[in-house]
Amino acid sequence: MCVRTCRFWTHCANVWHVTGGTTGPRPVRLRGRDTELQVLNDALAGVRARRGTSLILTGAAGAGKTALLDHAAEEAGDITVLRCTGVADEARTPFAGLQRLLLPLAPHDGVLGKALERGVPGDRLALHTALLDLLIGTGPVLVCVDDADLLDEPSLDALAFVARRVAGTPLAVVLAARGGRGKEGTAGELVPGVEEHVLAPLEDRAVHDILTDHSPTTLDPAVRATLVRASHGNPAAVLGHLSSLDEAELRGRDPLPDPLRLPDRLRESLLAPCRALPERTASLLLLAALCEDPDLHTLVRAGDGVSLEDVEPAEELGLVRISDDTLRFPDPLLREAIVQGAPNARLREAHRRLASVADPDHTPVEFARHTAAGALAPDSALADAVEAAARRAGRLAGRLAASHAHEGAARITPDPGMRSHRLANAAYEAYMAGRSDRALRLLDRARPLSVTERHRAAVELVDTHIAMRGSNTIDAAERLYAVGRALVAHDRHLAVRTLARSADSASLAGDPERHARASALAVSLIRPDDPEQMRLVGDFLRGCEISFRGDYPRSTPLLREAMRLAEYDDPSKLIWAGIAGMRIGETPFVREAVTRAVDNARPRGELATVPAALGFLVMTEFWTGRFPSAAGTALTGLRISRETGQSIWVTHHLAALSMVAAIQGDVDTCRIRARAVATQAGENSIGLAAAVASWALAVLELSRGNAAEAFFRLRSLVHAGPGYGHPTMRLVTAPHFVEAAVRMGETEWARASLSGYRRWAESVGSPSALALASRGSGLLAPPDEAADHFENALALHRSCGDDDVEHARTQLLFGAFLRRARLPGRAREHLHNALETFERFGARLWVRQTRAELRAIGRGEREADSSMISELTAQQQQIARLVAEGATNREVAAHLFISPRTVEHHLRGIFRKLNIRSRVDLARLFN
Repeated sequence: MCVRTCRFWTHCANVWHVTGGTTGPRPVRLRGRDTELQVLNDALAGVRARRGTSLILTGAAGAGKTALLDHAAEEAGDITVLRCTGVADEARTPFAGLQRLLLPLAPHDGVLGKALERGVPGDRLALHTALLDLLIGTGPVLVCVDDADLLDEPSLDALAFVARRVAGTPLAVVLAARGGRGKEGTAGELVPGVEEHVLAPLEDRAVHDILTDHSPTTLDPAVRATLVRASHGNPAAVLGHLSSLDEAELRGRDPLPDPLRLPDRLRESLLAPCRALPERTASLLLLAALCEDPDLHTLVRAGDGVSLEDVEPAEELGLVRISDDTLRFPDPLLREAIVQGAPNARLREAHRRLASVADPDHTPVEFARHTAAGALAPDSALADAVEAAARRAGRLAGRLAASHAHEGAARITPDPGMRSHRLANAAYEAYMAGRSDRALRLLDRARPLSVTERHRAAVELVDTHIAMRGSNTIDAAERLYAVGRALVAHDRHLAVRTLARSADSASLAGDPERHARASALAVSLIRPDDPEQMRLVGDFLRGCEISFRGDYPRSTPLLREAMRLAEYDDPSKLIWAGIAGMRIGETPFVREAVTRAVDNARPRGELATVPAALGFLVMTEFWTGRFPSAAGTALTGLRISRETGQSIWVTHHLAALSMVAAIQGDVDTCRIRARAVATQAGENSIGLAAAVASWALAVLELSRGNAAEAFFRLRSLVHAGPGYGHPTMRLVTAPHFVEAAVRMGETEWARASLSGYRRWAESVGSPSALALASRGSGLLAPPDEAADHFENALALHRSCGDDDVEHARTQLLFGAFLRRARLPGRAREHLHNALETFERFGARLWVRQTRAELRAIGRGEREADSSMISELTAQQQQIARLVAEGATNREVAAHLFISPRTVEHHLRGIFRKLNIRSRVDLARLFN
């Protein structure tokens, strides 16, 4: 018979006794404890081999010690399992623990029986020896003792004696205890001479796995991230938090409680060692738990007559540590348990004491929090002081700290309108910190208090900012435009920033009309005597709007001026500077600007801006050949976007990852990601992401030699409306469209696309863009002129040095042209250079194309598997392989830049030489 025990979820059973057959497999594996599981499995193997093992598992409450003992008992098989759990009520009853442990083996004779009946040890050596003999005689035996630190001392001494003598016996003794300290806080180990295994907090990956295993529904990414942070690697905490939330909270439809409360049993277990502390020590711990980094002198000044000596009882128990005059909690959950377990009146008093010693200038976060939490009633003067501290807190400690401080000021503000204003400020700071869930909860509190048009506009402004990164971009652009118009009468500068955000949202949607409308109103509000950065924002908006219209000579000077926004440290302005640089082909500048945006945002706690900055950074990386960096950047952006609830940027980073997969020739991954992007972009009208995904699929098809599919996919972007395409992407994709169109024989489409691209390239003067324009001219030029265009393109590539992928693509296309022009020596040089680059980048489909071209000039790697195939010419082999892979005559012609009629002629010769009659025979021969 087997009775489960679990410290936090069910009543502790006295004994486990398993004999005979094995139990069934555990339905869910223990996450993050692979090392400990292996140790226990080795211990069981040692029992069966008569090697004997003893160990003690130590860790914080809820770390998983009981679950590991459960695992050992379940895996014991034919080993007899004796099990008990220490109980605080019996800690002073001699041999109470040992009596429960040995109950399945009763009755007992001799000195052991007398000790268990009377609770008197007698001859300790004889007693301990009798216990050892009993267990060896019963063997093989697994002894599992949970909460060994709560056992009565005689029982623990007897088990320690056995544990030190198991070598060469069929015994395993596995103890579990809260910490490896001696009984009742005495110094030293709990069981000297027994190997200790400390259970560290779980890594985040393991906590994610636990959530996946146990969640009753699909978790919202932001909710998942919050639960991981709140658990601090404690499995009992994460399971408790998970069970306390309903489906709407788990899916992110309703806000989460803030803070999340610990499960009652876990909290009581964490607080158990604190119950016996002196009153002044307990008071000191409460003060410390309410501080972020409590230094001892501040705690002593805030305490009522406490001294440094009052810390020692808690330090001896291992509850706190002192480092550089700072008191720290080794277990962060203990800090939360102390606060959650304190009565409200005592909490307020502690906050007031801490507020009295906090300096609003040097420690504004502490001053704001403690002043607001300790106030007994709304107070205008206190609220104003906390609001001033909140502004300083934002500069010193970041956005989230500022949000909490503004919320504290609102809590003690008597006037409803001012309270609404301060709650809106708190919501905005929370949104910028990447905590949209908290921001929405604060807005729900502010909205009923907003009685004036200005206060309502402020609340709506924050709400629309959240919507801009988490909902339909066209709807967000409309809402932001409406809020911007409403703010014109109250705050002109804020109205300009809001309209700029409306233009941003319209740009993500690929909607030039809404972008132009928002830009025009914003620019009309900017005056000549406004600050320079505001005027530069106007240049940025006008430059983007004119660029959307295709007037590149007029837009380029404005965008170059807007690049000066990079002179400021504000992450949003750095991103705008990067976008301006991207529109005029300044890739190195873009990379520098958006990298600075990320670097500046993180110390400020501005997680909301990081996904956007990473989104533009990754686009500069994959065309300069930084594929590992590009993939890492996109994955980081994807994770942060999900954690901060920015579904717009989730889609964008997924689109970037599809492009990385396309360049590297990962066909399945590219298509899976692109399909996901198409679905998400369609739901939220994200034209930019949809265009990038279509571009990725076109690049993939070009690399596979399927020019027709690439042509039709890129041509669809020409007429794609807002939400399905992007005007700028039609420009950026032009070099690939020209290549696909030429291979298809659609020269009119190619010339029209190249004309617009060349106008842009000549206006911005980017060497990389001019190189691609020259390459397009080479593809369209007559044979006697093409080489000059290709040579010019290669020279321009070499001059910029930041477009390795396109440089290699130009070498491949030029090499293919030279092969057809019967100049194999020159062709070989360019093809080998391209091959080296593609192999370095891992672009396997382009590697295959380049090798095919080298084979066509007789110097590539041959893959023929038949003597008959070797009789074909190099070009016939190339055609035969393409046809064997399923390509049509038209597709082969487009791939090799020859006519379909020439392909047909070569096929007749191939069939004759190989003595076959059909394409099916050809496919069988090659495959």
